[in-house]
Amino acid sequence: MANHRLVTLLWIFTEKFGLIFLSMITFVVYARLLTPTELGVGTVIIAIVEMVGLLYSSVLEDPLVRAKRLEDRHISTAFWFAVLISLASIVVISLAAMLYTPSPALQWMTAVASVKILFTMMARVYVVQMRRTSNFKRLASRTLLGKIVGGAGGIVVALWGFGAWAVIAQALIMEFVCVLVLMNGDRRRIALCIDGPFLRELLKTGAPVAINTLSTQTLQRGVNVVLGMTAGAHVVGMFNLAMRIIDLPRSAIYNGLMSYALPVFARRSSDPLRLIGIISDSTAISGFLLTPFFLGIALTAEDIVLLIFGAKWADAIPMLQVLAITAAIGNLAMYATTALVAVNHTRVTLKAEVTTTLLALGLVYLLGPTFGGMGAALALLVRMLLITPLQVRGLNTAIGYGWGAFFESGYRSVIASLVMAVTVFSVSPHLALQGFLHLACNIAIGALTYALAYSVLHPRWPQEFKLVFTAR
Repeated sequence: MANHRLVTLLWIFTEKFGLIFLSMITFVVYARLLTPTELGVGTVIIAIVEMVGLLYSSVLEDPLVRAKRLEDRHISTAFWFAVLISLASIVVISLAAMLYTPSPALQWMTAVASVKILFTMMARVYVVQMRRTSNFKRLASRTLLGKIVGGAGGIVVALWGFGAWAVIAQALIMEFVCVLVLMNGDRRRIALCIDGPFLRELLKTGAPVAINTLSTQTLQRGVNVVLGMTAGAHVVGMFNLAMRIIDLPRSAIYNGLMSYALPVFARRSSDPLRLIGIISDSTAISGFLLTPFFLGIALTAEDIVLLIFGAKWADAIPMLQVLAITAAIGNLAMYATTALVAVNHTRVTLKAEVTTTLLALGLVYLLGPTFGGMGAALALLVRMLLITPLQVRGLNTAIGYGWGAFFESGYRSVIASLVMAVTVFSVSPHLALQGFLHLACNIAIGALTYALAYSVLHPRWPQEFKLVFTAR
């Protein structure tokens, strides 16, 4: 059992860290070849399209994964509903672009980008089956291949000088290749039928999950849209670079962990004590790795931006620092939404998710004209400070996960990370080094300090973390 868990996690993170590496390559190329304005235009268009796709995906995917039994008619129902709603959305988005966008180029970009919704939704039933059977090897293969082909296509388009089209081309090609790989690996015949009662139940179960997901994703993608409306595409480009540096590792790691965590939590949903235990253990291990990682990005933000992306992106440095601190705080309750999905209690945080998202977007709208991208970064920080305690309260209501478990799972990584930050902040100005050597030395000092501080707080951490894979 322990070996199976480790192999499963290995495939999950082969996919996710492979994506980080490939995404970073393409993003560095885009940062060199595109202007902030071109990057901002492509980002806003893809953000709008992805918000729609994620809404539909959330309604279908997680409820199907946690279903106790999944029949062929259920698969057919989900697939054809996904296709029909995607085609309708493509038409609506294309018409909206024609009505509200005076530029023919923007109209065409929006219409073409909206096809991504169809490819995304066609893949959902195949992803569900592979998540249910823990076939993460196939999932990793399709994503990595899609990223390689999509990234290469986007870079070619950028080299040809088509600007924002490069971002759209990458997204479309990647999604198309992914769905082809999935269909080739699972050549099932999907009957042309829709089970009305099952579809209604699926939509009823998936709606709260979708609203929660849409709240989070609207925050991430909607910020770019609102910022574009209030501060312009150039500011969006700067903010998007800072956000991408955070989101590339965060999304890859979080998505990998949640893909594994949902079925594990669901199997323990009838035993709240065991579920609380595995949530606490998972949070402690994730915080051990991720809290110092994101705080380290904040500490080395200047070197990262100037050395890798160039001086034209220097305005993104303070935004990156705020966003990295926000991500570090988010580790403290990172499994809350997944745990609530597993026990079918997503409604307990629904109002909080929506309210804090609307508040954050309102702050972006108010602060954007004056503070630009920094206003958006501060809005996300405020939202994280508000939603984290509300998520813990929701977990307490649903399964009895209280503040004691919350502090126990996170305080060591937070204290050790703060010790690391003080040490690096104190030592870094006195290093007689520049460039990549300065960055590498800061990373080494931070890693060593963190390891020592954490070991002092929790001397038996290697043995206890190992037990997570062999117990519960």
